[in-house]
Amino acid sequence: MNHNTVIVRYGEIFLKSDYVRKKFENKLIENLVLKLKNKNLSHKIIKKRHRLYIESDDERNIERIAQEVKDVFGIVSVSPAIKTGAEMEKIADIAVNFSKNLINSNNSFAVRTHRTGNHEFSSMDVDREIGAKILEETCSKVDLTNPDRVIFIEIQDDCAFIFDEKIKGTGGMPYGTQGRAVALISGGIDSPAAGFMMMRRGCELSVVHFGNEIDEIIKKLENYSVHKIKIYNIEREIFNEILGEISKVAGKYTCVVCKRMMLKFAGKIAEATNAKGIVMGDSLGQVASQTLDNLMVVNSAASYPVYRPLIGMDKEDIVQIAKKIGTYELQSKEGCTFTPKKPSTSADLRKIEEIENEIGIDELIEKFMKNFIHNLTPINPAIV
Repeated sequence: MNHNTVIVRYGEIFLKSDYVRKKFENKLIENLVLKLKNKNLSHKIIKKRHRLYIESDDERNIERIAQEVKDVFGIVSVSPAIKTGAEMEKIADIAVNFSKNLINSNNSFAVRTHRTGNHEFSSMDVDREIGAKILEETCSKVDLTNPDRVIFIEIQDDCAFIFDEKIKGTGGMPYGTQGRAVALISGGIDSPAAGFMMMRRGCELSVVHFGNEIDEIIKKLENYSVHKIKIYNIEREIFNEILGEISKVAGKYTCVVCKRMMLKFAGKIAEATNAKGIVMGDSLGQVASQTLDNLMVVNSAASYPVYRPLIGMDKEDIVQIAKKIGTYELQSKEGCTFTPKKPSTSADLRKIEEIENEIGIDELIEKFMKNFIHNLTPINPAIV
């Protein structure tokens, strides 16, 4: 039997106040509609008792719809299901026919029922009666502790849904519910993972990158954001020219001065786009510029809060995130040619400020703003 509905479950949204929950639910539905529209999948979304149900004119699309929406932020799990009426006879007929394709004499099974609304039967009644009918038809065996197959039945008022799997979603909060931040994203492993972590908590991103080709990385992130991500790019030739000037003066402090410059520049973008902070991919102690001493010096250049969602993660934790979201294979193999052989792990702020004054760092940033941002019009404007 073909599935005709996708059950969509969300988690944290349910815990919010009525006003906030309604706002978040509406945003989640908006993002789901956009995702399915972008994929040319016909659909109808029904909201009922803190669940969303997606139907389609073409039942052949149901499996694909489930796979597409599971990656939308805010979704805890999805289940392709068969929708029927809430009468015991109808549920039994569908459940038995559905089970015949899944269970044989070599399998064990269990029936798990969740019910909301007023009915003449309890959830346990459904488990017993449907389980007995499946047992009779399939000649299998019941195992309530560790079954090979579970037949799930959800009954919502006058409707029932039969399914056999719960596909894990990405979780988090609906994208766009927590305001905007500016993310510094390179072609490496860490910064795209940091951007993903902030997006997962509902943060809308604008991206600044310096000299790297990251179009494919951004496409991977957009698979989750649904909306297009605004990108501000400093061309490689210009960035290398500036880094060359910095390295001549900064020496072992080059990486710290460079990061401070990036933060100042991102702050300009944040101001112009009404962002609430800057996202970086630092992990404590991973490289010389990410010691506590150097992070403190780097932070002092920021005019906006700096968010580092990876700060306490091991490299392997970050790699796993990158692999999950599909950016690991896209990492740039090129290292920075301006990294000093023995970079400082404990920069002095006064020394750094002296170097910046000698370089004229603020003038360089203004040059960036005038020549390469074009009045802060993004390269790819967001879809609204």
